[in-house]
Amino acid sequence: MTSPAPSLAARAGGWAFAAAAPICARLAALESQVASDAIAGIEVRQPVFIAGLARSGSTIQLEALASCTAFASMRYGDYPAVWFPYWWTHLRARLPLPNAPAQERAHADGIAVTPDSPEAFDEIFWMHFFRGRHDPTLDQRLDGNCANPAFERFYPLHIRKLLAARGRPRYLCKGNYNLARLPYLRRLFPDARFVVPVRAPLAHVASLCKQHRLFADWSAQTPSVGVHLARTGHFEFGPQRRAECLGDAAAASQIEADFAVGRDVAGYARQWAHSYGALASLLSADRALAEATLIVRFEDLCNHPAATLQRLGAHCALNDDDRAQLVARWADQLRAPTYYRAPFDAADRATIATHCDAVARQLGYDEGS
Repeated sequence: MTSPAPSLAARAGGWAFAAAAPICARLAALESQVASDAIAGIEVRQPVFIAGLARSGSTIQLEALASCTAFASMRYGDYPAVWFPYWWTHLRARLPLPNAPAQERAHADGIAVTPDSPEAFDEIFWMHFFRGRHDPTLDQRLDGNCANPAFERFYPLHIRKLLAARGRPRYLCKGNYNLARLPYLRRLFPDARFVVPVRAPLAHVASLCKQHRLFADWSAQTPSVGVHLARTGHFEFGPQRRAECLGDAAAASQIEADFAVGRDVAGYARQWAHSYGALASLLSADRALAEATLIVRFEDLCNHPAATLQRLGAHCALNDDDRAQLVARWADQLRAPTYYRAPFDAADRATIATHCDAVARQLGYDEGS
C-alpha cells in the first residue's frame, strides 16, 4: 500500500529537521561545555538498552523500568529538543505548562502516555552520526570493532547531561534498531545490560501487519505522519517502511520485495526470522554478550508477570526497593492483548511457520506458536 506524496509543508519540515542536525550537534557540544561542572562527577554506569523488533513488548518494558527510581530516559516532552537534555529539562521545569492528561498513543494499543512518558528518540543521533543507517542494501550491524569518534564523544556526554538534569544515576534506552548494535554498545559501555523482547511469530506478525495498516491509512490522510516517523527513525511500518539488513543482503532484498507488492505477512515473517536469527547466532558466538543480555518473551511477561518482572529487575541490577516496586506496580497491569486477533488463514500460517519456526525454536517457542 502506498500513500500520496507528503505535502510541501511536511516535506519542508523534514528537510529543516535534517538540515538542522549538524547545527544541533554543535550546540549540543556547547551545552556540554556549559554543563561541564554539573556533569563532572557523573559516570555512565550500568545503562540498560531495550532492543527488539517493534511490537515485541518493548514499550511496556520501557515504561515499567522507567518507573523505577534508578533510571532516566528520553521522554515524549523532550521532542524536538532532544539534542539538549540539560538545557531543555531545566527550561521545561520553569515553563507554565498545563498538566496534560494521559492519552492513548497513536498505535491504538491501549498504552496511554503523557509528555513525561519515556520514549525512543536516540535513533535521531544514530542517523546523524552513522549515515545510511536505514538503507536496506547495507549491513546495519555494528560490531565491537566499529569506531566512530564523533559519536563516541557525543553519546556518553549526552547521557551524562540527561542524568544530571533528571537527578537519576542510570540511563535507560529503548531503541528497536539497537538489536543490530549490541556488540558496539557493549564496547562503549562494558557494564551495560541488554534486554531483548521477543514475541511468538504468529502474534508478532499479526501485530506488525495491523500497525502497518493503521499508520499507512493515517499517513494517507495526513502525509506529515510518515515524514515525522522517518525523521525520528521509525521505519518499521507506515509508508516509510523499510527492511532491516543484519548481514544477509539477499534476505533483506526479499523482505523489501515482499513489502513492495503488499505481501506483508511474508515480509514481516522474513524480518522476524532474519533479525532474531542474527541475534541467536550472535549470542551463541559471544558468551560475554549473552550473559549481558536477557531475552524476555512477551508471553511470559503476560502470563507470568511477577516472576518475569523479578527476572527483569535482577538482570538490570535493580536494588531491592526498585525491584519490589517494579513487581508491585506492574504485575497486575500486564496481560495479553484482547483488542484484536490474528486474521490469518491456513496459507498465512504456513508462510509464517516456514520462515520462523527454526528461529522460534532457538528462542524457546514450540512450532506453530
